[in-house]
Amino acid sequence: LIRMIEHSASAAVFSLLKRSDEKFVTEKAYENPMFVEDVVRNVALRLGKHSNITWFSVESENLESIHNHNAYAYVEKER
Repeated sequence: LIRMIEHSASAAVFSLLKRSDEKFVTEKAYENPMFVEDVVRNVALRLGKHSNITWFSVESENLESIHNHNAYAYVEKER
């Protein structure tokens, strides 16, 4: 489940990286840019394909560094 969700984003997720690894991850994300809406939609589509998952909610927030607001998206599959 975690692997499926992580593959829905623009790049892999890591809690700690060396500078050289951070450069690699940043370049990979740059090659596959996504808005928070895209990430939430991708996760929801993948989760929706599994008949054993009867309910889910997905949310994503991008903490903006150049705007005065954050980007946020949410979707829920009702029971």
